[in-house]
Amino acid sequence: MRRSALLPLLALATGSLCAQGVFTNANKPGAATCPRLMRDKTALEYSSQYGVNSANASAVLYHQEGEQFFPQGQRKDVSAFAAYDEKAHGTSLASLKGKVVLVGLWSVHCDPSAKMLMEFASLYPKRAQYGFDILAVNFDENQQDGGGIEGGWRAINKFMIKNRSFFETSHMPIYTPGLGKEGPSNFMDMVWSVPVLFVVDREGKLAQVHIGYKDGFVGDSLKRALVERPQPTSPQPAPKPVPHPAPVSAAAPGGSGQ
Repeated sequence: MRRSALLPLLALATGSLCAQGVFTNANKPGAATCPRLMRDKTALEYSSQYGVNSANASAVLYHQEGEQFFPQGQRKDVSAFAAYDEKAHGTSLASLKGKVVLVGLWSVHCDPSAKMLMEFASLYPKRAQYGFDILAVNFDENQQDGGGIEGGWRAINKFMIKNRSFFETSHMPIYTPGLGKEGPSNFMDMVWSVPVLFVVDREGKLAQVHIGYKDGFVGDSLKRALVERPQPTSPQPAPKPVPHPAPVSAAAPGGSGQ
């Protein structure tokens, strides 16, 4: 399948955002997601998850869309997750406890995820006032030599240069996910479509997941998390006093104690 060509997203006063590539760009103006285009097997002749030299994985699209809210008592602790800027400085969710955190997965190849970035940018200056933070995490694959797939900071920097006015105006930093225990495996199951919004509560636990873009969904999700009251903790029973050992009288040496 041929990857979609560069398509303009919106004509903004601050510049336009465009997309093309690994996540195939939305083919309808109102599409909510960009499906992931798997390229594990194109001209290679070996056994893969698609079989032995049978399906052409370059034409396999995976699509997700929907949302889920987790009640407070059923939330997973995701505070180990960390995102890294271009200088490899990490920001962990553990360091942001006490704040609601919006973790957004986006791609330089996807117009709907660029729309999410614009919602992030409109909220970014209000972080200190309302007690929240934003981690805009690029979820593109790293550069694959000879594969024609460009991702990682090389692609991000090209995207930011192309949209210089937008990023200079928003002052919003961009991140990539950590690896291993502090990376996507910590709470992001395999993502097949972008954009994805993870809402993390003040205790560092995953409260909401939204896959796909719709107008105003970032602000609505943030409001829901900000007005949420912490779940009351059950009073712990008072510890029982430890009994003191009874004194033992020793008999006089050499006598019967009579």
